[in-house]
Amino acid sequence: MKSTTTSTPRAAAFTLIELLVVITIIAVLAALGMTALRAAMQKTHATKCLASLRQVGVAVRSYINDHDGRLPDTGHVRAEDGTSRSWLNTLSEYLGPNFIGRCPANGRARSAATYGWNDLLTETTGAGLPVMRCQTQSATLAVAEVADGYTSEHFHFAGARTRVTYNQFKSSVGVERHGSGANYLFVDGHVENLSSTETKTRLNTTDSNFLIP
Repeated sequence: MKSTTTSTPRAAAFTLIELLVVITIIAVLAALGMTALRAAMQKTHATKCLASLRQVGVAVRSYINDHDGRLPDTGHVRAEDGTSRSWLNTLSEYLGPNFIGRCPANGRARSAATYGWNDLLTETTGAGLPVMRCQTQSATLAVAEVADGYTSEHFHFAGARTRVTYNQFKSSVGVERHGSGANYLFVDGHVENLSSTETKTRLNTTDSNFLIP
């Protein structure tokens, strides 16, 4: 009688090439997921930043209405009691106790606030200008996002009242805080996200009121 043998089916195994293909696909999917997550986080940060600046815009307009049409003071000089005349202090009662004053995209900032006031909107004493001195309120910058490493709560543009170059501007302002652009609050209270290219164009335009009211 012939003996019969039975063979046990062998489990199919991946070849080295198949394994490499699977690993590559997983890596690509992970990279795409990280890119999408990063983009979502950037969008969330930009949206929160816009909301903060809109809150400042409402506070500025309320302050103007309550102070004979004048813009807030800056921190150039201190009040008689020694307290800072920073625009953040000037607007504190209008901003409310829950105002954070920090853009979530600027996590490395050493300062308490990551927004700066355009000090060309003040007298040499630090007192706010009458808002009617602003020829085009919707085109004149009030508050911008500070550059990495910048610690002041206001920008020092007043030292060059005739013209501020783009290089001077971006040394103080985070012109690409959100991707290729940043958020800006204007004197009339509206907020815009401007690309760095658009910002440069506005600065270089003859007789521009972007910084100088």
